[in-house]
Amino acid sequence: MFEVIIPVKNRSEIKQCVDSLINPENVRDRVYNNSPKRVIICDGGSSDRPCISALQELQKRDTVEILSYPSSQFNKSRLINQGILHSHGEYLLISDADIIWNAETLTKLLDRVKLQEKAIACVQNVAESNPAAEVLKRDRYTYKIAVENNIPLVKIVREENNISENRPGCGLICTRKSTLIALGGYKEIFQGWGWEDRDLLMRAELLGFEICWTGKVIHLSHSDNVRNQSNDRSIMTTRNLNIIASLHSLQKSAIGDLGKYQIRKHPELFKNRK
Repeated sequence: MFEVIIPVKNRSEIKQCVDSLINPENVRDRVYNNSPKRVIICDGGSSDRPCISALQELQKRDTVEILSYPSSQFNKSRLINQGILHSHGEYLLISDADIIWNAETLTKLLDRVKLQEKAIACVQNVAESNPAAEVLKRDRYTYKIAVENNIPLVKIVREENNISENRPGCGLICTRKSTLIALGGYKEIFQGWGWEDRDLLMRAELLGFEICWTGKVIHLSHSDNVRNQSNDRSIMTTRNLNIIASLHSLQKSAIGDLGKYQIRKHPELFKNRK
């Protein structure tokens, strides 16, 4: 079974995202077998009226389940971890709330992880709906892993081809649920925007999983203020602090925080809000 997990807070674009997953474009055949059996939306406590309206509309659908985990801060990792715990699918897709998917990319991602058991398939190219979007103008960073004397060394480097209309979708991944369980899910140490996606891939690579890249999606462009909801710091500051936190945490363990949920906590179901 194939399921999708989407963390969200105050993002009305969630409806467009889910529509593109359930009824993807570029379907050549009348029968499309890669539609998700369930879309699990983990809401971090949305209060914005357009987002609440979108969620209320989505919860009417049989293939959509909305779970509520209210919090003053948007902790993306925590919401995804809760989605993993709540999922039943053998294959999971992790999506942001502002991504427009297509059938070709969904098929490529699923085919890749079905072919190889220990693989995480990431979206290769993310195109902005606004070619002049802020996100395309700033420096991006990634990691490199080298082995010296049988000891893996992690180095943070500036991403090659940084000036590009497309960028990698490090957080838009498809993999087996068993892979995410083996990794301990996501680490929940991050505050504000940035690096929880690279952290997962870095830990996966260190633990022997293959990271592969394929497909292309559209990101519905928005301002940087939207990225750092409920955080007074700039996105560059939070991203850099999160990189440091990731490296410090890695010295202690390469396993995420999923294991701390020894008892599966039943979420508060999303309710109609006035």
